[in-house]
Amino acid sequence: MEQAVFEKITNMRIFREIPPKEEFQNPVLAIGSFDGVHSGHRRILSTLLNIAHKKSGEGIVLTFSNHPRKVLTPKTPPRILTTIEEKIQAIDQYGVHNLIVLDFTLEIANMTAIEFLNDVILKRLGVIDIVVGYDNAFGKDRQGNLDFLREFSHQRGFGVTLVEPRNFYSRPVSSSWIRTELEDGNIVVANTLLGRRYALSGTIIHGVSRGKSMGFPTANIQVDHPEKVIPKDGVYAVTGMLEEDRYRGMLNIGTNPTFSNTERTIEVNLFDFNQDIYGGTVTVEFHERIRDEIRFKSAGELVEQLKRDKAATLKILGGE
Repeated sequence: MEQAVFEKITNMRIFREIPPKEEFQNPVLAIGSFDGVHSGHRRILSTLLNIAHKKSGEGIVLTFSNHPRKVLTPKTPPRILTTIEEKIQAIDQYGVHNLIVLDFTLEIANMTAIEFLNDVILKRLGVIDIVVGYDNAFGKDRQGNLDFLREFSHQRGFGVTLVEPRNFYSRPVSSSWIRTELEDGNIVVANTLLGRRYALSGTIIHGVSRGKSMGFPTANIQVDHPEKVIPKDGVYAVTGMLEEDRYRGMLNIGTNPTFSNTERTIEVNLFDFNQDIYGGTVTVEFHERIRDEIRFKSAGELVEQLKRDKAATLKILGGE
């Protein structure tokens, strides 16, 4: 028997290649990019786990380390909502015990739906049921849609379960919709669609230290994954996580027009925090957008606005 290699975090096994079907008992499979692991995706995961439980089987999620469109449309790849590390963590937190993470390659992109169904889903994994979202499709030219699966399920003896979309304002939740809301600065809507707060992680780098002289020291964040969606320029109420500690704060995305800067930066002012953290890693969660970035006539006017921003942030986050 082929020996499967996997990593393990908490109760979830992570396979970086297709394992042999002997690894699983009555496997039930969900396939997808799952970018964002948003509220619609979680409906799919819930259905997956319910079916696996009813059939005394194991739920398996098959996803990709890179977004498929990065290979399919390399000139116009999408910004991503979750890095592969964030995606793994979100799927693990939902209670899935088996995750297959593949690199989406040209070889996979060129596989026909029937090749992927036969060579991967049935021959290698031996699935007894496939759970799909309303818009899910696999294989070259997205041939492996719901009709395709239902046709072959009767021939090959596996089940197919369609998960209806999660709607918000009568519109199906989707990763592309969430990206648009973030890029428009609609954080509250984006967070509602995600089912959690949107987050960015990065390394603290040196800036010009102008904020400190004004009484609002900021940490410049160099985002670890440049493919992630960056919300619209402006000021945001956030919480920042440094190791195990959480701080309230406000964050500015933009060019600091008051000082005629041109480079777009991300700067966070963490309240009640004054340590040297250069080179450290911070994760910020976005709660609400406070205002646009504004060009002020003087540094003094900016300071007065920052005081109002802090008061607004504390009102949003709670606290005096």
